[in-house]
Amino acid sequence: MKKYISLILIFVFIFSISLSTKANQNNLDIQNSNAQALLKLDILRGYEDGSLRLENNIRRSEFITLVVRLMGYHNDDDIDNVNITFKDIEKNHWAYNNIRLAVKYDLVAGYPDNTIAPNNNVTFAEALAVVIRALGYENTLEGTWPDNVINKATELNLDKNLSLKANQQITRGEMSVIVYNALTVKLNTD
Repeated sequence: MKKYISLILIFVFIFSISLSTKANQNNLDIQNSNAQALLKLDILRGYEDGSLRLENNIRRSEFITLVVRLMGYHNDDDIDNVNITFKDIEKNHWAYNNIRLAVKYDLVAGYPDNTIAPNNNVTFAEALAVVIRALGYENTLEGTWPDNVINKATELNLDKNLSLKANQQITRGEMSVIVYNALTVKLNTD
């Protein structure tokens, strides 16, 4: 009897690993498909070597750039009067103008210590909060952080094909899914 139970447990274990592997591959396929669509729309850009590095955690500078491009703000060249005084980013930083645009359109404000932390990673809740703000739904949030953001993201379908914890750092691939999902959300102009 113990032998049969052991065999059944081994079978269940192997089966669950197989399901987990298939689910993970499906998530990677969705991320890649969404990223390819964003490339064609010129919202996402790869690195100099042509790679997308979807498995890498996304940095704040990359994330801000994606949201600026999602909203079409990158076409705004009237930023000469937009001054940013964050002490941790130089004018020669590749994302400097995108950060200026994000400030101009009230997408980001930086931290109380006058930093923007361009190289820090982004959490799921932080990413959703900025996308929700960009889409005009920030004033419709109810409840407390981060549940209010997670609930609104679910309502707007921003989290479709994702199952992440609020404080989990997200990858470039996962952010591609959020941005792709945002393309289907009607802007709230109220």
